[in-house]
Amino acid sequence: MDCPELASAYQRLEAAIKEVAHLEEMSGVLAEWIVVASTIGYDSDGTPTAYTGALFPDDGTPRPYHRLIGLLDYSLTRLRAHITSAE
Repeated sequence: MDCPELASAYQRLEAAIKEVAHLEEMSGVLAEWIVVASTIGYDSDGTPTAYTGALFPDDGTPRPYHRLIGLLDYSLTRLRAHITSAE
Protein backbone atom coordinates (compact mmCIF):
# COMPACT_ATOMS: atom_id res chain seq x y z
CA MET A 1 0.00 0.00 0.00
CA ASP A 2 1.54 3.28 -1.10
CA CYS A 3 -0.28 5.58 1.33
CA PRO A 4 0.93 5.30 4.94
CA GLU A 5 -2.24 6.96 6.25
CA LEU A 6 -4.42 4.41 4.46
CA ALA A 7 -2.30 1.50 5.71
CA SER A 8 -2.58 2.86 9.25
CA ALA A 9 -6.36 3.28 8.90
CA TYR A 10 -6.71 -0.34 7.75
CA GLN A 11 -4.69 -1.48 10.78
CA ARG A 12 -6.96 0.49 13.09
CA LEU A 13 -10.03 -0.88 11.32
CA GLU A 14 -8.87 -4.47 11.80
CA ALA A 15 -8.08 -3.77 15.46
CA ALA A 16 -11.57 -2.32 15.92
CA ILE A 17 -13.17 -5.34 14.24
CA LYS A 18 -11.20 -7.65 16.55
CA GLU A 19 -12.29 -5.65 19.61
CA VAL A 20 -15.96 -5.67 18.60
CA ALA A 21 -15.78 -9.42 17.84
CA HIS A 22 -14.32 -10.00 21.30
CA LEU A 23 -16.99 -7.86 22.98
CA GLU A 24 -19.69 -9.68 21.00
CA GLU A 25 -18.20 -12.89 22.46
CA MET A 26 -17.11 -14.32 19.12
CA SER A 27 -14.63 -17.00 20.09
CA GLY A 28 -11.49 -17.92 18.17
CA VAL A 29 -9.12 -16.00 15.96
CA LEU A 30 -10.40 -13.48 13.41
CA ALA A 31 -9.91 -15.21 10.07
CA GLU A 32 -11.87 -13.15 7.55
CA TRP A 33 -13.60 -9.80 7.49
CA ILE A 34 -15.36 -7.51 5.05
CA VAL A 35 -16.93 -4.13 5.72
CA VAL A 36 -19.74 -3.13 3.38
CA ALA A 37 -20.63 0.54 3.42
CA SER A 38 -22.96 2.86 1.57
CA THR A 39 -22.71 6.61 1.17
CA ILE A 40 -25.06 9.17 -0.32
CA GLY A 41 -24.16 12.54 -1.69
CA TYR A 42 -25.34 15.08 -4.21
CA ASP A 43 -23.88 16.09 -7.53
CA SER A 44 -23.58 19.71 -8.68
CA ASP A 45 -27.25 19.98 -9.70
CA GLY A 46 -28.54 18.48 -6.44
CA THR A 47 -29.27 15.00 -7.78
CA PRO A 48 -28.68 12.36 -5.11
CA THR A 49 -25.87 9.94 -5.85
CA ALA A 50 -25.27 6.71 -3.96
CA TYR A 51 -22.17 4.58 -3.64
CA THR A 52 -21.81 1.15 -2.13
CA GLY A 53 -18.39 -0.30 -1.59
CA ALA A 54 -16.54 -2.91 0.37
CA LEU A 55 -13.38 -2.71 2.45
CA PHE A 56 -11.11 -5.76 2.58
CA PRO A 57 -8.14 -6.73 4.80
CA ASP A 58 -4.48 -5.99 4.08
CA ASP A 59 -4.13 -3.69 1.09
CA GLY A 60 -7.84 -3.52 0.37
CA THR A 61 -7.63 -6.11 -2.42
CA PRO A 62 -10.40 -8.72 -2.21
CA ARG A 63 -8.86 -12.19 -2.06
CA PRO A 64 -9.36 -15.09 -2.16
CA TYR A 65 -12.65 -14.53 -3.89
CA HIS A 66 -14.23 -17.89 -3.04
CA ARG A 67 -13.72 -17.31 0.70
CA LEU A 68 -15.09 -13.76 0.58
CA ILE A 69 -18.12 -14.76 -1.50
CA GLY A 70 -18.81 -17.58 0.95
CA LEU A 71 -18.56 -15.19 3.89
CA LEU A 72 -20.95 -12.71 2.28
CA ASP A 73 -23.38 -15.41 1.16
CA TYR A 74 -23.46 -17.00 4.61
CA SER A 75 -24.06 -13.60 6.24
CA LEU A 76 -26.89 -12.80 3.81
CA THR A 77 -28.49 -16.20 4.45
CA ARG A 78 -28.43 -15.60 8.21
CA LEU A 79 -29.83 -12.08 7.78
CA ARG A 80 -32.64 -13.32 5.55
CA ALA A 81 -33.50 -16.05 8.09
CA HIS A 82 -33.54 -13.46 10.88
CA ILE A 83 -35.85 -11.18 8.87
CA THR A 84 -38.17 -14.06 8.01
CA SER A 85 -38.41 -15.23 11.63
CA ALA A 86 -39.11 -11.67 12.82
CA GLU A 87 -42.15 -11.26 10.55
